[in-house]
Amino acid sequence: MNGWAGRAVLVIAAAVLGGAAAAAAFVFDRVEVGLEGSSVTIDADISYRLSEEALEALANGVPLTFELHVQVRSADAWLWEADLVESRLRSLLRYHPLSSLYEVRDLGSGDKTSFATRAAALRELGQVRSFPVIPLDRLEAGSSYTLRMETYLDVDALPLPLRPLAYISPAWSLDSEVWEWRLQP
Repeated sequence: MNGWAGRAVLVIAAAVLGGAAAAAAFVFDRVEVGLEGSSVTIDADISYRLSEEALEALANGVPLTFELHVQVRSADAWLWEADLVESRLRSLLRYHPLSSLYEVRDLGSGDKTSFATRAAALRELGQVRSFPVIPLDRLEAGSSYTLRMETYLDVDALPLPLRPLAYISPAWSLDSEVWEWRLQP
């Protein structure tokens, strides 16, 4: 291996290992499971702390897609049994350099809102209100269910040239711990 190739390997290894310390976590600050009409709903406040690499990409106009994944299953379900419900709330965060505005878009409904600051956009992104999880008539009285929820940065939604580095770099492995709640109608 010539000197140039050896240095390239060291630079890539340093970038990957150095990113591990820079990776940030997503945190559920508050979660409330409640009833709204005839459905179980979730209200949540999530702190999205992005790594330096993700912040740099965002500042350069790269859109970041976030996914909130919610599952409801019987508390005594076996691993191979299907979930009663599996829902995904997908949101996109984008910075528009020409207007200096941040945009948060709900990818399900297409609704979008613009913000003057990144902090305001991340706050909006982290506010989940009245997210319908499961209709009450799908739950049996006296039975026990587990509601699981997690959120993460969808690396597969990044632009193609950025994905190889994102797949191997811990700085792009941005997610939350799994949050669980026991439901008993």
